[in-house]
Amino acid sequence: MKPNSRFSLAALGRRPAAAWLLGLGLLLTVPACTDRFEDINTDPTKAVDVPANLLFSRALKYGTLYDNDEQLGEHLHANMWVQFFANSTAAFQTDRYESNLGWAGTFWNNFYAGYGMDLQQAIRIVQDSPEEVNKLSEARIWRVFLFQRMTDYWGDMPYSQAFKGVTEGIVRPAYDPQQAIYEDFINELKESVAAIDDTKRGNFGQADLLFGNTGSHAASTGLAAVNNRWRRFGNSLRLRVAMRMSKANPALAEQQVRDALAAGVMRNNAESAIMKNTGGSIRINQNPLAVVLNFADSRISATVVDYLTRFDDPRLDVFADPVSSSNPARVGLPNGLSATQLAQPQYNPSNFSQGGARYKDRTNDQNLLTYAEVCFLRAEAVLRGWSSEGTAQSWYETGVREAMALAGITDQAAITAYLNGPLVKFNPAKAQEQISTQKWLSLFGHNGFEAYAEYRRTGFPVLQQIPNQGETEGQVPRRMRYPSTEALQNPESYQEAIARQGPDLMTTRIWWDKQ
Repeated sequence: MKPNSRFSLAALGRRPAAAWLLGLGLLLTVPACTDRFEDINTDPTKAVDVPANLLFSRALKYGTLYDNDEQLGEHLHANMWVQFFANSTAAFQTDRYESNLGWAGTFWNNFYAGYGMDLQQAIRIVQDSPEEVNKLSEARIWRVFLFQRMTDYWGDMPYSQAFKGVTEGIVRPAYDPQQAIYEDFINELKESVAAIDDTKRGNFGQADLLFGNTGSHAASTGLAAVNNRWRRFGNSLRLRVAMRMSKANPALAEQQVRDALAAGVMRNNAESAIMKNTGGSIRINQNPLAVVLNFADSRISATVVDYLTRFDDPRLDVFADPVSSSNPARVGLPNGLSATQLAQPQYNPSNFSQGGARYKDRTNDQNLLTYAEVCFLRAEAVLRGWSSEGTAQSWYETGVREAMALAGITDQAAITAYLNGPLVKFNPAKAQEQISTQKWLSLFGHNGFEAYAEYRRTGFPVLQQIPNQGETEGQVPRRMRYPSTEALQNPESYQEAIARQGPDLMTTRIWWDKQ
């Protein structure tokens, strides 16, 4: 396309792939694709045909975020807004509830013009082949995972017409209402899981960096075993999607919670969706949060430290490093400090703890959707009367135990004592707050997107008031503002979206975010 042509990046359908093939080749090795790689003409002046396996691998690995997307997309927004971390750099304003449309635009564009589009192209390649139904189903499940993260930030956005710029000539795609997007998520997940067929010839195999031979369940090499991981991931994702609608459409939410549980969700941590990282010198193989934390421009939030201290939580020493070699205390930095406040001696970053060594380790894995989260969702389902399997207390306590294991806490006696502590012991009168707060803690260091979404849905945990007003009068933002390029490149669709959803402000609530 011409450099000055006006188009929405959400419309891109297919792009020349040679520009990023070299970077893709540096991913975790995908042996099944080696011969094909050698056959590809990577003349940088020409487009090349890329096999679906490579596109899917890239969509998985980059979809779990490259360090630049991690910083601009998650860390400086969701991780700050849900008070996992606090900003210690005066020039970074998002922790003060002020927009940075450039950062938002980079994350938006890298999805639509990058890994989201790569995934869509993989879908196009396999969608007309009945024998490739497992590849198609698994790609559709991953598409829901990626799009939910995006729509939970912005609300209405290009969805049904996205990625159709080249194939159908739609260069300014319409924004779908978030309600319609969520309803389609349900259909996509139901259909995709039902279509997975163990009698078909295969799936993505070693190109599946999540559940295949190179993924988090490398021992499960059989076709049926890997397919079943995707079934349970898809059903567990439907459980997450359904619960998100609990206030916006409780009838549909209850129905889909019941259906997802009946279809079969994750039953243990071995079935969790966890992206493995090998570390090393190749950045895409490194845990992106570790790269960001090693920039040392943030500190652990005072909110997290306060909860862990009051709860007498054994994860305190895991989540936070000592202040220094001479000061073993764990001290959190308040969120939302102004540039003037950050320049004051008492707020010098050296007085506060960085994120724990576990989260600064570039080989640390990324928890995308775990059995611990499923347990907390099931606890809430029982609490709401949407499930009769088990009790809210039993699922809550199992969720805490599984979350502790994810953080490396294995002393069962200490965990039992924690569960019997006065502020953690299950209390029916405070059950929703307890479930949501423990889910929030379980997501620390791995999934700020989900923690931020769940805070908006439930109102828990109780976050600390920041000392500045920002763009929200000091209230936690309800959404991210659209990139400024959207008003220029896709003005009609953009205007229709804000007329329907509300002003393009951080205070506007998205569809499922009901008071």
